[in-house]
Amino acid sequence: MSFQENYAGLNDDELLMIAASRADLVQEAALALDSEMARRGLSYQEARAKKREAVRLEIKEARRHRRSPKGSKYFVAKVNGWMLLLLVLGVPLVVLSLMFFHLVPEEWDFPILAVCMGVLIAVSVVQPWLRQTVSFWISLVASCTMQLLVSYWISVHLAPQTRGELKGAAVLSIIPGYAVGIVLFLLLQKLERKETRL
Repeated sequence: MSFQENYAGLNDDELLMIAASRADLVQEAALALDSEMARRGLSYQEARAKKREAVRLEIKEARRHRRSPKGSKYFVAKVNGWMLLLLVLGVPLVVLSLMFFHLVPEEWDFPILAVCMGVLIAVSVVQPWLRQTVSFWISLVASCTMQLLVSYWISVHLAPQTRGELKGAAVLSIIPGYAVGIVLFLLLQKLERKETRL
């Protein structure tokens, strides 16, 4: 079967798809294609438009069937189970042992508990790659220091007694700590980027 006969047996859409890739054809096939396109009154501009439309539909179909990524691209992410288990069990045990054996003065019980809650939340909600940076841990220490000071001031000067007051005081101490930690983290990241550029 010759190229001319082969092209004559195709419908217009099939012929336009082949014409869009004319540069890939051998010379005899290209000449036969030119002849068949002229006989049908089709142009290579139509062929290119048909090819673009086919590519657009393929991309649309691929996107429709592509599975969405698991997890989040933001800071809230999957938590490493063992690290979370260690934090959930280890931190409260340390805090309770400090309180139970009276290793710290009583006015420091609430600040230590508030800081432990802040650390637990911070470590459990950030993405794993972030926990591997030195900047994160430095900013977490600064955040804990601020939380400790604020919660100590709240516990001494405001003396929260009810459960609701304690929850509010804990949140009030965590927020400034996180603010300091985030600002410090961003500054350290900016400095790190400048050092890598040099």
